[in-house]
Amino acid sequence: MICRKHGIRTAANVVDHIIPHRGDTELFWNRRNWQPLCSSCHSRKTATEDAGFGNRSKKD
Repeated sequence: MICRKHGIRTAANVVDHIIPHRGDTELFWNRRNWQPLCSSCHSRKTATEDAGFGNRSKKD
């Protein structure tokens, strides 16, 4: 995600949910909702979506 935008190749080691599942098991197991990310990009994306790092929650 961020790595690729900067032309950096980083091995993916996390399966990310493109659309956050928020406990929805059907969305959780939907493979079309999966994307590979490195742990750094996954952490950044999750923090943005879940209001981490002082961000406001996008679900509010």
